[in-house]
Amino acid sequence: MKRRPQGPKTARSQKPVKHRTRSVKLAKLSRPSGLLEQTLSLIKTHPGIGPSELNRLLNVGQSDGVRNTLIKRGLVRKEKDGLAMRYYLV
Repeated sequence: MKRRPQGPKTARSQKPVKHRTRSVKLAKLSRPSGLLEQTLSLIKTHPGIGPSELNRLLNVGQSDGVRNTLIKRGLVRKEKDGLAMRYYLV
């Protein structure tokens, strides 16, 4: 059985792999405005709608970015109802 040469042991440091392929800024720019309008119309027709119901009606995995954009623009407000969040038009 061969022995490996004994030398200084160096730990290989590896950089963490980034899994994000697009920047957040680029993702916000490429967001279809139709999704914003569709989300806004759903909140208008269903006042007090929850996030999971919005996701289901929009057929998306998550809509938190769209909801936050509408809140920042002052078009939608969110209220806490116990443990649930509800969304309303302003």
